[in-house]
Amino acid sequence: MATEGGLGAELGRYETDNLRRRRIAFVAVPLGAVVACAGVVMVLVVGDTDAVGAMVFPALVGGLGLGAFVVGLWQAVLSVTRTDEAFILYEGGLVHSYAGRSCALSWSDIADVKDAGRDTAVHRALGGDIAYSVTLHSPVNGRRNVTITGFTDDAVRLAETVRQAALHGIRPKQSGPR
Repeated sequence: MATEGGLGAELGRYETDNLRRRRIAFVAVPLGAVVACAGVVMVLVVGDTDAVGAMVFPALVGGLGLGAFVVGLWQAVLSVTRTDEAFILYEGGLVHSYAGRSCALSWSDIADVKDAGRDTAVHRALGGDIAYSVTLHSPVNGRRNVTITGFTDDAVRLAETVRQAALHGIRPKQSGPR
């Protein structure tokens, strides 16, 4: 298991925007609750109709509302449990820290880096347009993977640097004076 001190020189710090998570939660939870309730009311109103497609729109409204509510709750939980979240890039690895805990990963600890993000307007608004899953060879501090999302500053550059270092052996270097 790697230690932060054994990873070499620090090359960069990438902070995660918890305020954005809170804003999403602040909007999505009440909006989702209202829309989900509207969907339920619509289902009750058209429930006795024999028309084949009568339930499609109310079910869609209810599902969208429930989805927004769940996403908002998840972002609220992350904003509370992942305080001060940051990724620190070193010459010899990566450190993921949040809420007073940290997980140091050497490049040899990383098995794969995959981009699971979707570039749609909804995903961009919710921070899901960038979602790199960093899979580990074996659990480190009980974790099997680390996720770099669109809430992290310069997430694509960080994830691609990690991918190049861990999978292709192209180690990041310090570029000039800090």
